[in-house]
Amino acid sequence: MAAANPWDPASAPNGAGLVLGHFIASGMVNQEMLNMSKKTASCFVNFTRLQQITDIEAEIYQLRSVILCKA
Repeated sequence: MAAANPWDPASAPNGAGLVLGHFIASGMVNQEMLNMSKKTASCFVNFTRLQQITDIEAEIYQLRSVILCKA
């Protein structure tokens, strides 16, 4: 039996959706807060780019030391 997709609005409500609905109804969470939470994803994009740059720099450093040893 396949599990319901939690992101599909047509699927049956799950626990997370019910809790979020309760928070929205009570005013604890609003659309602005939800929009701000989406923006934090860019942090992970920047972290991934920084990690790629660090890996490339390490590779360049390693290649330089190999070239200098052969010279």
